Amino acid sequence: MQRRAALSTLFWGCSGAALPSRGHAATPLAGHVLAWGADGCCVAGPDGAMQRLPDRLAAGTRPALTSRGLWLVDAKGALRGWAPGGDNAWQLQRTVAFTAPVHAFAASPDGRWVAAAHATQLSLLDGSGSVHRLFDGTDLGGEHRGRATALFSLPQRHSFVAAWPALGEVWEISLDPQAAPIFDGLVHDYRMGEAIAKVGYLGARRAPLGRPLPEFTFADTRVPWLAGTQGAELAVMHLDVRRRIAALHAEAANPAAATLRRTARGHGAFEWWLPAGHDVHVFDTARWVRRAVSALPGPVQQLQPVEDTADAALWAQVAEQRGSALWRLDNDQRGWQRVDAVAGPVVAMSGTSQAAELLVLCSDPPALLRLDRDGGLLAHSRLPAAAWQGVAAWPLV
Repeated sequence: MQRRAALSTLFWGCSGAALPSRGHAATPLAGHVLAWGADGCCVAGPDGAMQRLPDRLAAGTRPALTSRGLWLVDAKGALRGWAPGGDNAWQLQRTVAFTAPVHAFAASPDGRWVAAAHATQLSLLDGSGSVHRLFDGTDLGGEHRGRATALFSLPQRHSFVAAWPALGEVWEISLDPQAAPIFDGLVHDYRMGEAIAKVGYLGARRAPLGRPLPEFTFADTRVPWLAGTQGAELAVMHLDVRRRIAALHAEAANPAAATLRRTARGHGAFEWWLPAGHDVHVFDTARWVRRAVSALPGPVQQLQPVEDTADAALWAQVAEQRGSALWRLDNDQRGWQRVDAVAGPVVAMSGTSQAAELLVLCSDPPALLRLDRDGGLLAHSRLPAAAWQGVAAWPLV
């Protein structure tokens, strides 16, 4: 126990770092914490011990966390599965390589499934790395062929979603053994060519949206729609009806950095908070109307809630002259407030399994902070020197 406490102190308060104040006693995170960047990943265990994974990440990819560990794509384009052993030391479990490098992938949070796009194909693998289905990136008529450019895991729908720009289609691949049959035919779907039913389980249900296809970058496990940019317009596509349901306008919009905020109007009611340059646009997702616009002193790079409750506090990563700073919105009447506890430039942030706590990744020097819901510093640790880009924590939230 004394060794665990010492390691925890080393991780959360090492070498001159500010330790939690007596009024905010820090408790260890329930699981592991991951920081990643182009040079690889660094994992901190529940006992505070840190481990650097040797894999460099493929450009444009990030690790996918699961309840069993994580998947990543290394610099050679191979899928690599890592998981903690009995002593919490992370070990390589499996490597899966294809004839072409993986350029996009997603993993189900339970670790049972992985979808990997390579060249103009998409492979569906189980948690052991065995391929169960191989999809060719072609439309029904065989006239168009291309690559899947975005993959999302939607556990509430038991599915993966893939966007195929060259085909003008979005596919939803069901992981539900009880999935309904798929009809790509005239009787059951007037938008597709006539065909007989296909098995729904591990099958691809197509949504022909036409070309050019929006660049989808936003998905959330709580809602059945995707959002992305198409020129100067924002397109919202509903997965149940398989068509666009809204076209929004917000100059310099960044849907990849947007978030949902639950409202008090009823179960399942959300507002969509969308960064667009210096502004944050708030849309009512029931009617797709703009409710409000707030301004921050710099470009908004990321929004992050830490609670899935009505009117929960929101955090914003805002670019400034010397780097990015952290801002917080708790009471709409007070507006956005700068968080002074974070002195270093902010690189990324993430929620944790601890209610209302926030992980903040800083640079110069690299450090990982843990904040309470009011922006108070709970813990601080230094990271090895590297160009870190993202942070996340287990258990998944």
